[in-house]
Amino acid sequence: MLFSKVIGHATLKAKLIGNIREGRVAHAQLFMGPRGGGNLPMALAYTRYLFCQERGAADACGSCPSCLQMNKLEHPDLHLMFPIFFTEKVKVCESFTAQWRKAVLAEPYLDVELWREQLESENKQLRMGVDIAQEIQRKLSLRSFMGGFKVMLIWLPELMDAPAANKLLKVLEEPEPNTVFLLVSTDAEQLLATILSRAQLTKVPALRPTDLAEALRERFPELNADESMAIALRSEGDLLEAADMANKGEEELFVFFRDWLRSCYKREVGAVVEFAEGFQKLGRERQKSLMKYGLYLIRQCALQWQQVPELVRVLGQEQEFVQNFSKLLNDANADPIRRELETAHLHIERNANPKILFTDLSYKMMGLLRASVTA
Repeated sequence: MLFSKVIGHATLKAKLIGNIREGRVAHAQLFMGPRGGGNLPMALAYTRYLFCQERGAADACGSCPSCLQMNKLEHPDLHLMFPIFFTEKVKVCESFTAQWRKAVLAEPYLDVELWREQLESENKQLRMGVDIAQEIQRKLSLRSFMGGFKVMLIWLPELMDAPAANKLLKVLEEPEPNTVFLLVSTDAEQLLATILSRAQLTKVPALRPTDLAEALRERFPELNADESMAIALRSEGDLLEAADMANKGEEELFVFFRDWLRSCYKREVGAVVEFAEGFQKLGRERQKSLMKYGLYLIRQCALQWQQVPELVRVLGQEQEFVQNFSKLLNDANADPIRRELETAHLHIERNANPKILFTDLSYKMMGLLRASVTA
């Protein structure tokens, strides 16, 4: 991954390049950012530039032996650690490294759910145990093959169990010479505070709408400028979410959400049960996408209700929906509707039963929507 291939974040790229060129390379760095924002691509681009034998002022050369090896993530001084699902015989990453490389090369903005699909692990728990921490120690005891830096890239270190995290802490406290730890995380709150205190933080924010819209047009040439910008705004800077919307079509989510709310408003219990069954079939990530999309639409409705239409960013059918649904909002139900959708999203993340969750949400929405016209 070259810096030029990482979407947006121009200022951050310049800072990282400047640090390397000026010899300010911290031995432990935490690349922290939300899903789909680019923390893993940024860490990989940083690694390539660190290894590059013919560095340019703005990027790696892309053609030296080190760069050619990084094209396949097979540089001998790059060690990769990531969460796996354990079996009786396999408790370290080495058996899965080829699959992880394949997954990242196919989608550099990889997240845990895409990785789970690559492993075909269904609902098995992905984690890193003490055996992986020992593997880290063993690999770092080896000499640098190319005579320069060794990079230990640990993807999603928040999924380390306590014994592994404590063992990693000892390695961070006494690093080998010319060793660079790159921790790539989406949830720093799950990391040990002592690990956080020993790593230099690099915040990789969500993508700006303009950068994301441009990237979408490159991936999906059939999208026009308005469509790509609309998706970029709805995805809130998450490339994976935006790509999913573009792949499956935003209309699918819109129609489901609109028709479900209509059934809730009319208190059509039979229809609501059918929607709950449909929701269960969507899959966990798609269920989360629906809740996030619903929150986006409700925010647009709230802006319309508050009579600031210049801030409303919707087109076509969405615009019609916002104009109509905003009439049902008032001081008593606008915020409760938002809270219910946020709570449902949280419960999906915690693996709640989707059919029960959606049925319960539907009954609550029935009360909130009907109350809005009688208040």
